[in-house]
Amino acid sequence: MRISAILISLLAGLLLAVTASAQSEAEVNQPDSAPEPGPEQSAGPPPGQQMSHWIRKAANAYQSQDIEGWVEATRELHKLRPYNQDFMRQLVEGNALLGNLREAFNIMLKMQQQGLSVDWDAIEAVEPLREHSLYDHLKQLMTEAGQPFGDASTWSTLDSEHAMPEAMAFDSASERIFVGTIRDGEILVSEDGESWDMFASPETVPELASVFDIAVDAERRHLWAAVGRVSHYQGPEAEEGANSALLRLDLENGELQEQYTLSTDDQRNLIGSLTLAGDGTIFAADTQAPIVYRLEPGQEQIKPYFAHPNFTSLRGIALNDDDSLLYVADYELGILVVDATGGEQAWQLAVPETFNAGGIDGLYWWNDHLVAIQNGISPQRVVRLELGPDGLGVTSVAPLAAAKEEFDTPTFGTMDGQMLYFLAGSHWPHVDQKGNAVDNLPDVPIMQLDVDAASVQVVGQQVLEQLKRQGRGVPIDEQDG
Repeated sequence: MRISAILISLLAGLLLAVTASAQSEAEVNQPDSAPEPGPEQSAGPPPGQQMSHWIRKAANAYQSQDIEGWVEATRELHKLRPYNQDFMRQLVEGNALLGNLREAFNIMLKMQQQGLSVDWDAIEAVEPLREHSLYDHLKQLMTEAGQPFGDASTWSTLDSEHAMPEAMAFDSASERIFVGTIRDGEILVSEDGESWDMFASPETVPELASVFDIAVDAERRHLWAAVGRVSHYQGPEAEEGANSALLRLDLENGELQEQYTLSTDDQRNLIGSLTLAGDGTIFAADTQAPIVYRLEPGQEQIKPYFAHPNFTSLRGIALNDDDSLLYVADYELGILVVDATGGEQAWQLAVPETFNAGGIDGLYWWNDHLVAIQNGISPQRVVRLELGPDGLGVTSVAPLAAAKEEFDTPTFGTMDGQMLYFLAGSHWPHVDQKGNAVDNLPDVPIMQLDVDAASVQVVGQQVLEQLKRQGRGVPIDEQDG
């Protein structure tokens, strides 16, 4: 779970507004494919203000007990964020209260088809639905969706003294796994999962800060680290330096080889995710601004590569086998596909209606599939997505693990062949804004999962037909903001 200025709706009796999508203060060249406002946008608030506008509308209507106004505003929020589970649940509640039972059941059915889980019996607002047999049927299916599933097993456990582990990388040459932490800016290393050694820290590399991601370049013997100075970081203060930077460390001894500064002073930029191309090029996603960066071998500065004003919170990124397509997980909007060859094109990855693509943190490439770790929906899960021939659409979805007892906001991981190693828990829910524990920090299991062993596979027929018809995904400039 990366730190970001995203919008997450949380309703505990009242819809609360939180920070809308962060926009970069820096000027970035927009690609030709940037979207134009649609008819709905031009008639209402400007694209950049739609989320905050409808959240205020929803909150004000709820406070005044205007249920019709609340449902209308939430319906608009759902259009903008179709994968947001809170908005879908609230639409079920609101329509049930209004007596719109058909619409309430339709949304409930869609949630069930997407494998989502909700304890409907704990929600008083859906009482009008309970006299119908369909309610019991859907409730049972959604309860079953929340049961533990999959063959993920614990490979190692990180002691709670290593607070806020976030990043992972695997070195195929030495068979070592690296883990980076947020609070203390450590990079740990292990060969067997039994013991963990300090590979680098702010004491040995003063340029280190909160480690948000790491990537191994086994061929060139580099370890790349995306670091940033955030409020959770409790390492030594820096007199001056970067708020966010990309560091290149020696893969053998952890010594700093090069620092690539992204932002200084009060600029709102933070590198959150990395992926490495075969020629050594690094792609990096900014969690605070809607930007993907690129650093080619020999370049002296990391540069913006692709930006889009509709991006909300960029998380995991992954490249396909020939490094032509870059897959970017947007926490609210799903998965985006960016042309990595310099063509300045991007598409919304086409997915079946039965797949909820929201809440993705970790995203990984494997054998013409994407592997995604989802912690922003219930149940939290790991899924495998088979891609069509052009890589722009998902032809089938295979859940790999869900609702495991060890899952406590699973976040990021690393691939070793067909094995996924991932952090099954996160300390983000257990700390305050200063990184101090608000309860007992738990140990964090590192789990392993064979992504080739999927017992259930759901085919998206609609996507198959769409791929045959148009042979491509949906361009981003055709998406509503």
